[in-house]
Amino acid sequence: MANLRLVHEDFFNQIFEDYFVYEDSITLVRFTKNKFSGEVKICADDTARVLGFDNIHDLLGSDHGLDCISNWMKDNPGKQVLGKHGSGAMIEEARFYQ
Repeated sequence: MANLRLVHEDFFNQIFEDYFVYEDSITLVRFTKNKFSGEVKICADDTARVLGFDNIHDLLGSDHGLDCISNWMKDNPGKQVLGKHGSGAMIEEARFYQ
């Protein structure tokens, strides 16, 4: 992921995308960066696709996804799994504009 491209920008955010290549798969991954706070978020559905799922709902509904969440919770006590805007949670959906 060395070729991030800026694909959209508004007053608050910049949206970047790049392709994640692993073995034989290539997956588009999108990120948002808040221009004021510097916070970067990754699209949850894109993260799920990198892990081999169709979307975040499929990941959360699988044993493998639940194992990932369980391991993350052990490593990050006291943090939320699902969060909103700046919570530092494991899964935080980035907003994207069409």
